[in-house]
Amino acid sequence: MLEGDIWTPKNYQGGQEQDPDVADLISRLRTLTPQQSRVLGMLGEGLLNKQIAYELSVSEATIKAHVSAILLKLKVDSRTQAVIQLGKINMAMVA
Repeated sequence: MLEGDIWTPKNYQGGQEQDPDVADLISRLRTLTPQQSRVLGMLGEGLLNKQIAYELSVSEATIKAHVSAILLKLKVDSRTQAVIQLGKINMAMVA
């Protein structure tokens, strides 16, 4: 390391997710469009549809459509569950 080399533990898998549930969730998150990803992030911040619509300069109906698509792609039934799933990814990245 002192010579500029990179050290990794012997059991390091090179970025492969060990938890199959988290790996599945990551693959589902990758199906989101960039705008859906932005909306999901704003849901995670606790913003209402009206606030998200204002921030993104779109209609509230557009946000509702994005939220519905996000719920389907993440295989969850509510905004709260979607945010919980997002939290799982954040926790996996910290661990």
